[in-house]
Amino acid sequence: MKTQDRAFHKNWQKNIQKNDGNNIIKRNVYKTILKIVLLLLIICTVIVVYKWGNKIPDVEILNINKEQSIYQPDTLLSPKLLIKNKSNEPITIEALRVKKDAEDSNIIILESPKGNYKASNKKNIYFYSVKGILDSSKNIFKLIESVKIESQDGINLTTNNIIYNIKNDMVSGEDKVIVIGKWGILKGKGFSYNLKKSIISLKGNPRLTLYNKGKTK
Repeated sequence: MKTQDRAFHKNWQKNIQKNDGNNIIKRNVYKTILKIVLLLLIICTVIVVYKWGNKIPDVEILNINKEQSIYQPDTLLSPKLLIKNKSNEPITIEALRVKKDAEDSNIIILESPKGNYKASNKKNIYFYSVKGILDSSKNIFKLIESVKIESQDGINLTTNNIIYNIKNDMVSGEDKVIVIGKWGILKGKGFSYNLKKSIISLKGNPRLTLYNKGKTK
């Protein structure tokens, strides 16, 4: 009986140890699987957050050459607009605020617009004004009140209102205009500016004042 008891005890102990070993292996397998699952979840979360972050621009962007969605908000803060002219060259416009006209959704009103454009001579032209109106149906962009246009080569134009016809690349105005360059000051009433040819024409008996040789701007 004692021999049988010892044999039974040994077998029972071996079974317990075997079961304990299997349980340890199972627990280790479960832990490994959980670690892998957690790692994958973390990686997926990081990827989702990264992509989501990249989809949020620093400023809101509009492109009037594409059809506007009916769900587009009526007012945008600090937007950037992209206009393409007849030659498919971009004109970038920024503003403090942009809102749709209450009666015509094709018209948007810009508060303190400013922008830049690369002329045919590859020189940058910058413009500023108090107010702007963009009519996408007529391809017309207006700058209103204290309009200032600066070119990279140091020529500045100031007036009160201008109209930019996007189709024919012409900028024009009917108010008093002052053009200041390194050569002097040119004043007139009304002007037209061909962006493609970089040629400006003043109306209203323009008056030119040349700087003296020793005078610098």
